[in-house]
Amino acid sequence: MIKVKNTINDLFINLNKEKLPLSFYLIRKSLLEAVKEVKPFLHGDVLDLACGILPYKNFLMNDKINKYIGVDLEPTEYHNSVKPDYYWDGKTIPLGDASVDFVLATEFLEHYFDTSSILTEINRVLKPGGILFFTVPSVWPLHEVPYDYHRFTPYALEMHFKNTAYTSWDIKPLGGFNYYFALSFALRYEKISTSKRKFVKPFVNFVIKLLVRKDNKKISFENGQLYSGLYGFVTK
Repeated sequence: MIKVKNTINDLFINLNKEKLPLSFYLIRKSLLEAVKEVKPFLHGDVLDLACGILPYKNFLMNDKINKYIGVDLEPTEYHNSVKPDYYWDGKTIPLGDASVDFVLATEFLEHYFDTSSILTEINRVLKPGGILFFTVPSVWPLHEVPYDYHRFTPYALEMHFKNTAYTSWDIKPLGGFNYYFALSFALRYEKISTSKRKFVKPFVNFVIKLLVRKDNKKISFENGQLYSGLYGFVTK
């Protein structure tokens, strides 16, 4: 188990560049920065929905959390060493009404075709005033096909939250204009042959480092804007 925990930390928390493709490093760096924002607020009962290998559990745990509950589909290749607390059928969360204070849904909503349905189900298990924390990609290849359905705009998410009876929401970019290009550049770089990569790697690393350093996440969602992904806090 120690080895498993160390591997999870390397891939999601410590972000060991030697164990991650450049694109994964960039996306997980932005995800970790978003997760750090929710960390100080977590308390009570926390649900990690579609939790996979629970990559952020140990990082997020504190003495204000009573329970950290992982829920995922029946066993997959993700669950060889780390198992969720409950399995679900992909429709009904196996918890009672108004039973949790927080729901974490990282990189999940794009895989659920009926967005309004799952947001309604999350609303059901949240206590009044409870918080949904979410992340969704914008720049990312098709993955877990055919179960990759959406790339959201902030306005689409806002309409979904409004239509499923949430009271307020704060939607933010995981990365701004420059991060969008850094991630796109990394993904393109990983498509060239291994023999060519060694010649362009120093240039690629320089450009991406520059783009990330100059990125500005304080953007408004207006015409012409680009972002690498979205995250936010949604209140029941």
